[in-house]
Amino acid sequence: MKKSIAYFVFTVAVFLTSCKKKEEPVVIDPPVTPCQKTIVNVTSDITSPATWDECHIYVIASNQISISSELTINPGVIVKFIDACSDNAILISSSGNIKALGTVEKPIVFTSHKDDANGGDSNGDGSTTFPARKDWGGIVINSNSCEFKHCVFKYGGEGPGGNVGQPTLEFSSYYGIIDACEFAYCGGESTYNGYGVVDARACHNTSFSITNCIFYGCIKPLFINPFLSVDNSNTFHNPENLTEKNNLNGIFITSESNEATTDVSWLETEVPFVLSGSLYIGNGLKLKLAENVIIKMADLPAPGFNKISIREGSSSIEGYSLPGVYFTSYYDDSLGGDTNGDGGLTNASSGDWYGIQDISASIGTNNFCYSWSNILFRKYP
Repeated sequence: MKKSIAYFVFTVAVFLTSCKKKEEPVVIDPPVTPCQKTIVNVTSDITSPATWDECHIYVIASNQISISSELTINPGVIVKFIDACSDNAILISSSGNIKALGTVEKPIVFTSHKDDANGGDSNGDGSTTFPARKDWGGIVINSNSCEFKHCVFKYGGEGPGGNVGQPTLEFSSYYGIIDACEFAYCGGESTYNGYGVVDARACHNTSFSITNCIFYGCIKPLFINPFLSVDNSNTFHNPENLTEKNNLNGIFITSESNEATTDVSWLETEVPFVLSGSLYIGNGLKLKLAENVIIKMADLPAPGFNKISIREGSSSIEGYSLPGVYFTSYYDDSLGGDTNGDGGLTNASSGDWYGIQDISASIGTNNFCYSWSNILFRKYP
């Protein structure tokens, strides 16, 4: 009997041991070794689908590269432009497209060939040269649906010659999406109606959007038209140095004889909206403002000429009486800062611009102009 019990115990022990789950060996993935970036000189147009990867630094080495197919730029890619080429640029044709979708960890950088801080000493001159505004031209968009997210644009804005500038990112009659991008030390032009760093004045498609972007060290950050809305998500100073802003620190609006076709919202409060000419509001639509929005009016072609004109009774400026909302002169540094960038050399005065006119309203003042207390330095009433 004892032998039977012993045999039973031994059998159960063997069975349980055989049923015990075997431990899987621990597999440790080898560490990912970052690739060594090598330089690719881009001298030919892109006519078939292409992808640029982060293991290369792409150097635009000719005057202009045309893209007539789709170019995908992966996160972490660095694109440099040789400034020996006058007005060097990337041109997206009507049949082309660009998707530059970086990430927070791996932004896509568009910069000067002299920029050793991004991608190293690509021009091989040690520390002999340094990057600066207008080292390269820009990217010209002639196609819808181009996207730029988590991109950094530095030292762009060189024009075709002399002191002429150009946009670093230009939307020529076509829309695109710009989100979470940084524009630093780029050019544009210093006149009230000159190019902006991002220039979409020719884009009337309301699908255009620019959100969560940062501008600093630039001449004129943003130029759009009255058809386009702007929210309050963009930043117009260096987050790491609050005093580093832009020369003409505003959102500039080109003059249009045509009226917007949808309601338009101007909600940015850090910098003013600057009208380079008259603004017309009609077709029963609204210009929507938020608290603390400032609108400034340029005085060219002559003082007292430019105005905001409400053309139909059902059209209106929604939010005109909200706290902090003002309509004033381009030369008024007391509201929105020194937007014309002249260091206080000019002063606002009565009659700098026409006023806000509503020809459909029964206004007992000169030329159908409103006399709201927040309309400053106007000519009428």
